Amino acid sequence: MKINITVFAYWLMLCTLSPVSFAAPENTTSTGARNYNGWTSSYNRKQTVPKCTRHCDAIARSSRYYGVPSALVLAIIRQESNFNHRAVSPKGAKGLMQLMDMNSTHIDPFNPEQNIHTGTALLARLLKQYDSIELALAAYNAGEGNVRKYGGVPPFKETQNYIKKVMLYYRGYQS
Repeated sequence: MKINITVFAYWLMLCTLSPVSFAAPENTTSTGARNYNGWTSSYNRKQTVPKCTRHCDAIARSSRYYGVPSALVLAIIRQESNFNHRAVSPKGAKGLMQLMDMNSTHIDPFNPEQNIHTGTALLARLLKQYDSIELALAAYNAGEGNVRKYGGVPPFKETQNYIKKVMLYYRGYQS
């Protein structure tokens, strides 16, 4: 019996710490097609996107303040850190929105409120500069210099996949 109680306590702890909601996920559909030597295969897959479960007030405040859709901020946080405010990338990006040191001077990048505020400000500037969500996401991920260098979305698979995933999450959070 002691093992069952221990397992249950561990499970309960994980549930309370988990950034993913177990309640009423939003549904989105991923579609695509592949060509194979003269024949085409297509698919429609149902995917679930959880509703905002953490830092919702900070996201809403920063989104309103900077005029950025909260669904887009949520999508970026999900892709960048999966709502882990202590996340650090191999390249040194930190916090929920994975801010580089040059973009997070004078803040604690591990403080969710400060990270969301600064990341949303950066995103608002990029959206205004590029007048395109896809180009703003490319600049957020690969850097403004690479978007300028390639005259659009850089030919990096990581950046192209990043844009696709964030846009998928964005559509799901808009529902």
